[in-house]
Amino acid sequence: MGDFCWNFKSFNLDTKLEKWVMQKVPIIFTIFLFLITAGTASAHQPRIIYFQQGDVYINNPENSQAFYDELKGESRSYFIESNKDFSLYINLLVPNPENRDAKYSANIFLLENNQEQQINFIDGEKYEWTEYYEESARDYYLKGPELDQDFKAGKYKIEVFNQGNQGKYILAVGKNEAYDAVSLLNVFWQLPLLKIQFFKSSPLEFFLTPFGIAGVGIIGAILVFLAIIYYLVGVIKETVKHNQAKTLLLTSAGMQMKDEIIKLLQKPTYDITVAFISTASKPQENQDYVKKDLNIMRVELRFNVEEIDIEGKKEKEVMELLELKDIIFVEGGNTFYLLKAMRACNFEKIIRKLLKQGKVYIGASAGSIVAGKTIRTANKFGTGDNGNMVRLKSLKGLNLVPFDVFVHYQPEHAELIRKKRRWKWQRRKLRILTDDQAILVQGKETVLIGKGNKIVI
Repeated sequence: MGDFCWNFKSFNLDTKLEKWVMQKVPIIFTIFLFLITAGTASAHQPRIIYFQQGDVYINNPENSQAFYDELKGESRSYFIESNKDFSLYINLLVPNPENRDAKYSANIFLLENNQEQQINFIDGEKYEWTEYYEESARDYYLKGPELDQDFKAGKYKIEVFNQGNQGKYILAVGKNEAYDAVSLLNVFWQLPLLKIQFFKSSPLEFFLTPFGIAGVGIIGAILVFLAIIYYLVGVIKETVKHNQAKTLLLTSAGMQMKDEIIKLLQKPTYDITVAFISTASKPQENQDYVKKDLNIMRVELRFNVEEIDIEGKKEKEVMELLELKDIIFVEGGNTFYLLKAMRACNFEKIIRKLLKQGKVYIGASAGSIVAGKTIRTANKFGTGDNGNMVRLKSLKGLNLVPFDVFVHYQPEHAELIRKKRRWKWQRRKLRILTDDQAILVQGKETVLIGKGNKIVI
């Protein structure tokens, strides 16, 4: 049946979109993070080391960093190794009022030839510590002695201590603000942690800081961005879904359109195999229309027809019944009854796969309605259906075409359509068929065939 319809190159849209989103979201997140916090990153980059044992190495000593530490019986040593001359700024602080009485000092050593040479001393005992409020993190400190000095390339050690070597302190290093994306991200988990463990204050205060406010803004911006991406992905997927290779003929009166069906055939009728799905007709008392369509197929057109009822069958079983057929003909009847049976066997998945393989879907009345976005035309517009007897709650159709289908149209239905779909934009998503008309869908092309002009209300 490969020459029965147009061929289109298909591709895995879901995979491509997922990869795109996974690649772009982190980048855009970082951009948002940088732009929103660029104006508020005036504090030292936090370095939490009070749970760390042993020596600490300071990288990029000219960049502003704050080491949050707690002495527990011995001094703490910090090491700096630089292959070029650098300027070193040091400031000792303590959390206020958590550690008001502790006065910290620091020795600075030059390490050369496995020897330590003391080159400076910061005396916290004799220094008058002053209260200091840090706006970016909204924390209170007692600010101690400072050192601002140029150093030659080499290796240095900073030893921080106090009497008894007990208590919390902060060693601030460097003056250059050099926040990158990773540093900014670290702030958002480190500051709340410091609030709880180091300053013994409420972590909720974090949300009143510039970083916290920026964080809320970032989360909001990301959520909006993801919502937009989700919407656009849905629109693109929907568009591609309807543009993929497929051939459908949606009729109002089934084989009454036999002449138009014959025009589509590219091989002898006796070579055409048809799956005649009669499920929708089961609740109908009058079966004459079913017999008529079957007679035209078998006797007049000499199709090789197998009548199939999909109700109660599983997906695999239905696929086996349909996959070797050229035409999937879905007869009319009760639209709700038909759609319920289709959902039970995952018919939408089956038919989409078969359409990609070149099979042709022909709908008659209810069989055409279920192919649309919804089946709202089944009971609201008096299209010959006998009601929602199966109490179907969702009226979403198979969505094989991006519109709803109204069948068996008569002029007296015009006013009813206007009443049910009051706005023109609502009626644009409606395709109206008389019993002498059909909609031919091939790929992304949709044309009206049969007798009479297109009906626009």
